[in-house]
Amino acid sequence: MLRPSVIALALVCVLAGCGSSPKDVTKQQYEQHLQAIGTNLYRAANNLGQSTAIGPFNQNVQALQDTIDDSAHDLRGLRPPGAAAQAANKRLVHAYGGLKDEFDKVKDARRESYPKAVAALVAVQRSDAAKESIRAAAELRKLGFKVPTSATIGSSA
Repeated sequence: MLRPSVIALALVCVLAGCGSSPKDVTKQQYEQHLQAIGTNLYRAANNLGQSTAIGPFNQNVQALQDTIDDSAHDLRGLRPPGAAAQAANKRLVHAYGGLKDEFDKVKDARRESYPKAVAALVAVQRSDAAKESIRAAAELRKLGFKVPTSATIGSSA
């Protein structure tokens, strides 16, 4: 008979995807994931402007971070066709991880003042992680993938 702790550990591994490898997807399936990610990121980013009060603002930043994390998790579980696309996908996943961390600075800045939070948002858009998301998306586009602009965060300036 299995112990409850062994069963619990097995359940955690199943839920967390322990030992699972990325799923091979077609170009069309991968593009559908990118489109959904872009839509979700766009919605979460637009919510940032709904309130300037510290609590709601930082909750919206956290929701954006959660969306970024979910997006990274989704892409991490996919293997698009072609080695170059797979490498670009890994770069995009890595960029999302960096972006999620960058948004912590926005929440910290908002605790000080709203103008500092706005400045921190601008800094996130110009961060190395943001630039990396743009470069990874550009590489995927060069490979013939449709990548919505909303699947990246940042500006190249």
